[in-house]
Amino acid sequence: MTVVLVAGGATGIGRATVDLLRARGTDVYLADKDQPGAAKAVARAAPGQGTAGYCDLATADGPGQAVDAALATFGRLDALIVCAGFLVEAELPDITLERWEKTIATNLRAPFLLTQAAAPALARSPHGRIVFTASTSAFRGGVGTAAYAASKGGLVAMTRSLALGLAPSGVCVNCVAPGWIDTPFNNPYWARVGDTPQSHATLNDQIPLGGQGAPADVASVIAFLASPEARYVTGQTVVVDGGLLAS
Repeated sequence: MTVVLVAGGATGIGRATVDLLRARGTDVYLADKDQPGAAKAVARAAPGQGTAGYCDLATADGPGQAVDAALATFGRLDALIVCAGFLVEAELPDITLERWEKTIATNLRAPFLLTQAAAPALARSPHGRIVFTASTSAFRGGVGTAAYAASKGGLVAMTRSLALGLAPSGVCVNCVAPGWIDTPFNNPYWARVGDTPQSHATLNDQIPLGGQGAPADVASVIAFLASPEARYVTGQTVVVDGGLLAS
């Protein structure tokens, strides 16, 4: 039996990851503040068990509570997957301190606190794994995404440091960096630039593979990095962006 804590999985990439893992027989504890969405995400029958619990990962206590709840439910933990994220789309003068701090708390502090709380249990697993979800915003500029890009760049750097620190215990730490994936997470962007056929066409033209990816495209990479097969991969950030950065 393999047990995975997915932090943030009521929608989008996290939801696709929960579905894929459970379909493969993995037991999943889903921590999310969207209670109805989280409950729906684990309601479908699957070979792997699914349990959902409320958690606000942007709080100081939320990450530790999520780890405790996962351990109380399943008694062990083999992998931690962090998909929760917060996106601010605003010009520089409009980024308030409150929105900046929520971005950092959700996208950078929460993964750190989750790792800190989960590390002892993961070290007891024969194949402890941690997978963060960053963004190609960590590597490229974008108008209106200063807070988001800063948080994701920090997450990429933290991945490397945590990988070195946890290597002696056999825990592998990696990160995925999605590009444009078609999920509701992008709604703040479309609200800023205009959700029109022309704006979508302009974006699609920039992506070598011709358009936005699907959540399942990222979930399959996350599932590999969280698996025993990824035993010799650590400290890496895997870009899943249809070739956008390469262009």
